[in-house]
Amino acid sequence: MLFKELVSLYESLRSTSSRLEKTAMIAAFLQQAPVDELPVIVTFLTGRIFPEWDQRKIGIASQSMIKIISTITHNPEDAVVESYKKTGHLGVTAEEMFQKRRQVTFFEPEDITVKEVAETFYEIARSSGAGSSAKKQKILIGLLHRATTPKEAHYIVSLTIEYVLSGAKEGVMEDAIGQAFGATLDQVRRAHMLTSDLGETARIAKTEGAAGLEAITIRPMRPVRPMLAQNVSSIREALDTMGGVAEFEMKYDGARLQIHKVGKDVKLYSRRLEDLTDALPEIVGYVRESVKSDTAILDSECIAIDKDTGRPIPFQNILTRLRRIHKVEETQKQFPLILRPFDVLFNQGQSTIDLPLRERRKILEEIVIATDSVIQPARALVTDQEEKAQELFEESVKSGNEGLMGKDLNATYTPGVRGKKMVKIKSVLDTLDLAIVSAEWGHGRKAGWLTSFEVAALDEETGDYVILGRVASGFSDEQLIEMTEKLKPLITGEHGRIVDVRPEIIVEVKFEEIQKSPIYSSGYALRFPRLVRVRDDLSPEEVNSFTRVMNIYNVQQRYSISENGLRK
Repeated sequence: MLFKELVSLYESLRSTSSRLEKTAMIAAFLQQAPVDELPVIVTFLTGRIFPEWDQRKIGIASQSMIKIISTITHNPEDAVVESYKKTGHLGVTAEEMFQKRRQVTFFEPEDITVKEVAETFYEIARSSGAGSSAKKQKILIGLLHRATTPKEAHYIVSLTIEYVLSGAKEGVMEDAIGQAFGATLDQVRRAHMLTSDLGETARIAKTEGAAGLEAITIRPMRPVRPMLAQNVSSIREALDTMGGVAEFEMKYDGARLQIHKVGKDVKLYSRRLEDLTDALPEIVGYVRESVKSDTAILDSECIAIDKDTGRPIPFQNILTRLRRIHKVEETQKQFPLILRPFDVLFNQGQSTIDLPLRERRKILEEIVIATDSVIQPARALVTDQEEKAQELFEESVKSGNEGLMGKDLNATYTPGVRGKKMVKIKSVLDTLDLAIVSAEWGHGRKAGWLTSFEVAALDEETGDYVILGRVASGFSDEQLIEMTEKLKPLITGEHGRIVDVRPEIIVEVKFEEIQKSPIYSSGYALRFPRLVRVRDDLSPEEVNSFTRVMNIYNVQQRYSISENGLRK
């Protein structure tokens, strides 16, 4: 398939805001796509180069892209930067810069194919070691020289930075795959969650139909998105939700860790499907020693502890470990870790996700051999009595944990799905995980830092982010400096001291209440918002929905707050 055909679809998708129209366009396109190119086409349509599970990276930052656009179009870097400030998107800037020298650049080169674009990206990703940055740029310049139109340049650049303005988000793609190949949305979504690969899901749907999708199963060394929990306001609500009896587990203030074991080979993945194996060597050792299964996938919580007291220490200290791939021994001594597995997804060659929780828990306790305090199954209690669950809740909080998880004993494990088969009961007032969508430059002592951050929830119907307010409290100077460095590459536009940014940085925010407000696009505002922590472990898809915001608002209208912070 020619790349210009995909470009034409990108442009058509940009021309409509209708989800139904986008779905129909993509479905028709996928039906005509060659089977061998379908995985790449689907992945490109979602704005990615590699599937979610694939650890490869292009490694060309925005500043390097500005230089590349300047070099290939013979425009000064300052002109490219000014265009970028105006357009807010490097792909659009590339198109604009290419248009200015169209008569020089475009001289009837041969059409480039989707396959050639993909193979060039794979070559860039393979480049490593000394001089790799220059080599990557040279390869990309060669690809851009082959662009036959400014639009093709636009989308090559957009794919390189994985920021495509097509609106073909995962939900739309799942709908389109089902529509194109006669499968239900549930079948497509389940296959997607089990493969972590929409392209592979589309290929199987086209070649094997709904039956092929149903046959897909989880497999070791291919991470899947974790099952997600909804919040509830009390233990009573959790019991009512679970039908009167539930398994309550301590909710640790740690990092979600998915563990894959095949023989002595162990891989560790974050909830964003990032490979953390090299950063956490002691966890690998714990698993090899204590998980008595030849092949297993475990869902776990990794907790940092104070080496003197043995008590949990704040989540941010775990992030220090997760980010560090050099001097691991140094941080290992500074922030020792313990592991609390709480579910099993695969055991001895068999998927366990379709078993009820009560059976999975039994398997977990059989295969995880407690080793002192460093690895043991998460503390759990099965009860129908609110008082007993409350005792465990208080013990959990007193031990430095966040509260409890409540789980339906009959529930299967549903990767990537947030539902009421698993709920959170926390010791603090409600918090929200929100995306930063804009920021403001500071002044005086904080000049040069971004110091105030506009945060937004995700409207699941439209796919847009709706703003809930600005967060300026709770940041240390060190955090402001770090946040500024994180956000600079994500800036898409400037308006005086305000910068717009891609919604890729997620923060957990606490607040006194949610109020109606005409100021923000959501129609609501957080009262006294304050940073709890930066959630580097969350992806943009895991931002709290506007539905969640409205649920909190409605609860706050109906209930008062008890002394321990739980809703009555």
